[in-house]
Amino acid sequence: IEYIKAYTTAAQSVKAFGEIPEIIPIYLVHRPSNDIPYATLEEELIGDFVKYSVKDGKEVNLMRCDSEAGQKCCAFQHWVYNKTEGNLLITDMQGVGMKLTDVGIATSKKGYKGFKGNCATSFIDQFKALHQCNKYCEVLGLKSLQPKAKKPASAPKTKPQPAAAPKKKTLGPTILFSFMGFNEFIFPVMGSLWLQVPGQYEYAGVEGIFET
Repeated sequence: IEYIKAYTTAAQSVKAFGEIPEIIPIYLVHRPSNDIPYATLEEELIGDFVKYSVKDGKEVNLMRCDSEAGQKCCAFQHWVYNKTEGNLLITDMQGVGMKLTDVGIATSKKGYKGFKGNCATSFIDQFKALHQCNKYCEVLGLKSLQPKAKKPASAPKTKPQPAAAPKKKTLGPTILFSFMGFNEFIFPVMGSLWLQVPGQYEYAGVEGIFET
């Protein structure tokens, strides 16, 4: 009750929030003449009864995400989680429209302000992992519970390399080629020497004598 009152006050301060969810009170009635002397009594809810969250905080239907009441229930869970620094969570939110009943409470292992809830403590971690903020979380100034995605590391800039100087072609050793006793021609031998000993050879279709 303390937190729904504080939540109502916070939501009323924001015009854009609109109608605020209400957890209807449950009254304990004493009937001394009855075989069961004590009983609980609450307002009758007429309409479609919807579970906006189950006890583990998971979404159970699209009405939680799409309906105004469902989104405001999510925002209420987020607000209480934030207000108690993650030590308390309202779960099992259900009801008709904005009127909720029979909610559950989960607390951290150590409890919260001397109080321990009726739901597993793991539900708080599940809520933190699953909750997706909506516009009502935003208007209440609540920050996302999801860790911010890390920016991918940019590739290191490479300095332009100077263009390599063109390799100079080097000519191999030369040989003396004489043709029919006339002019002598000097031409290069590329790669390994293919003329090993003096003698008569053919170059470019012309026969001649190789002299060292």
